[in-house]
Amino acid sequence: MTQTVYKWRAHAGVPIPAQVAGEELERIRTVNNGRLAQETVVEEARDKKSPLHPAFEWNDRKAAHQYRLSQAGYVIRMLSVSYVEGEQKTGPIRAFVNVSRDEDRSYTSIAHAMSDDELREQVLARALKELNDWRERYAELEEFAGLFATIEGLKIAA
Repeated sequence: MTQTVYKWRAHAGVPIPAQVAGEELERIRTVNNGRLAQETVVEEARDKKSPLHPAFEWNDRKAAHQYRLSQAGYVIRMLSVSYVEGEQKTGPIRAFVNVSRDEDRSYTSIAHAMSDDELREQVLARALKELNDWRERYAELEEFAGLFATIEGLKIAA
């Protein structure tokens, strides 16, 4: 018998156990013909007895501010930048990256991050982690076997 184990990704910050959330989301998906829509999840979680209820902010004033913070993060993450010098063009690449310094987490320009040894190390470590996460997510796709072998061979000091 196969056991399904749910875990939160690092820094998820969701106030309910991952197993509880995963099982409830699977239940919602099953009763909706295999479809798990955000709108349906919110509607199900609205009931105070729902195991997902604590994962949401139900105070509309606070929720509106949190939503705007989410929008700001989206705007920051979605910008790309290219650099043009004479006939040479590089990019597009992410314009801003998330970094941490002295317990403070914020975004900075990719150019600034890559010119600072500490921040550069953070960016490279996160990029390698995301690459490995992607590899794990699609490990069963044999069409990517050669690419996965290349990823395995990466030796980045991060």
